[in-house]
Amino acid sequence: MADALEPGRRQTVVFFRDDDMRHLVEPLQAVMQTLRESGVPCSYEVVPEDLADEVVGMALEEKAKAPTLIHFHQHGLRHQHIVDGQVDFAEFGWGRPLDDQLRDIRTGRELLQARLGAAFDGDVFTPPCHKYDLNTLKALEQTGFSTLSAGVRISPAARVYYGLGRTLRRVGWLGKRVSYHGRAIPGTGLVELSTCIDFDLANGADQPRSLDELWQEFCSCRQRLAIVGVNLHHACYVNQGKVDVLRRFVERLAGSPGIVFSSMRDILAGMGARPAKAGA
Repeated sequence: MADALEPGRRQTVVFFRDDDMRHLVEPLQAVMQTLRESGVPCSYEVVPEDLADEVVGMALEEKAKAPTLIHFHQHGLRHQHIVDGQVDFAEFGWGRPLDDQLRDIRTGRELLQARLGAAFDGDVFTPPCHKYDLNTLKALEQTGFSTLSAGVRISPAARVYYGLGRTLRRVGWLGKRVSYHGRAIPGTGLVELSTCIDFDLANGADQPRSLDELWQEFCSCRQRLAIVGVNLHHACYVNQGKVDVLRRFVERLAGSPGIVFSSMRDILAGMGARPAKAGA
């Protein structure tokens, strides 16, 4: 996928991804209903070991209302890992043995297959905190995933770093990730589809960012990327102000020429990504 894109000259595909589906019902439902009522697809990244029964019930009811707009993907196993006695919320990557990562990814996948049944889309995996390494990617392939979703940056320094890393066909380099957003990851059978906009956390969890600030960030991403991912965290939606900003942002996107909403699954189908292995 080409990096450069002039707004208005080509179509921009926008997808939404909401992280950390586990135990909060009302904030999650607020995000689901807002996007569903706007006709916007979203991928909800589920923490398998911390998934509450009441969340499962509500989420499946919402999906039944709009099956093509609500998708459930895996987000680690427990969203934390103990390293030298300290909790690391990243959970994967940076030298963690392949067997350990494979065990946790496979366990999480089996839990979601059991809890969500056919509603679980077993094709996309989002590593907590966007941290992973080559062992993570090997484990994902062995477990049946086709796609990694993390984060991509568009700063000049990041673009130079990614360019050099891609030339070297590296997954990580100099202690940082190399993004292959919109591309196949070399040496693997995976593709990457990552988010560019941090919609919620940049200004504090429960304080909404201004619509103008978000729109400026979107336009910057759109200049560089043909596929722009928006990363939500529904746990932040504890007041109406947050919900209103999300709704207004979606309305502004919908009213702008050359913008198309899509699910991650439909984007990947268009890229020719292989489907997930059933029951893997």
